[in-house]
Amino acid sequence: MKGEVMEVLTPSLEDYLEAIWLLGLSERVVRVRDLARKLKIKPPSVVGALKTLQERGLVRHERYGYVELTERGAEIARRIYERHKTLFQFFHDVLGIPPEIAERDACAIEHHISKEGLERLTAFLRFIRECPEGEPLWLTSFHYYIDTGQRPDHCPRGDKMSGVTLRELGPGEKGRVLKLRGGGAVKRRLLDMGIVPGEEIEVIRVAPLGDPVEIRVKEYNLSLRKEEAEAVIVEVEKE
Repeated sequence: MKGEVMEVLTPSLEDYLEAIWLLGLSERVVRVRDLARKLKIKPPSVVGALKTLQERGLVRHERYGYVELTERGAEIARRIYERHKTLFQFFHDVLGIPPEIAERDACAIEHHISKEGLERLTAFLRFIRECPEGEPLWLTSFHYYIDTGQRPDHCPRGDKMSGVTLRELGPGEKGRVLKLRGGGAVKRRLLDMGIVPGEEIEVIRVAPLGDPVEIRVKEYNLSLRKEEAEAVIVEVEKE
């Protein structure tokens, strides 16, 4: 039922619900003049919109009285606000867009994004926040590229992206990690050891049969099994 109500609301009515919700968080009561000021709309237009919302059971408003959201109206308003907040965080925190522009873009898109698109975007932001090493390297690199117009040094050019496996390097050779292939327990163990894209690795020694491979990462000596070394794709660093 709630989803159906969300579908029939116009962008303008959604803006009213969101504004009432936000004003209610900071003000003891919400009045018509408060909404008019926040939305930059004349009071008679606000009264007309409130009448429509009241007819749909989303607000309570007596003539010259306070404006309140009904339980159903509050739930819809909260979801509209969460949708807006998610879009703002994506534009500002991920894409690095200035806050005033990110706010404007979020307002424009929040009325049209699909449920599936919003769910995927929310999961994407949650993934970034829960990254155990803080801001992912690729996101830091993107912000550097936006700010300077230059490709970070650790980002290989297109013709180098194929790389070689770490197992192909000999003692004394160094490489910068391009990617980890495969998945499962091997990839998780490599990540836990700090072997991530952009990190420099030096091969210290290789056992006679190629197993294990001793490497140095972040001043730590580590030992990799053959299948682990084969899962690490590196760009060989030239002396």
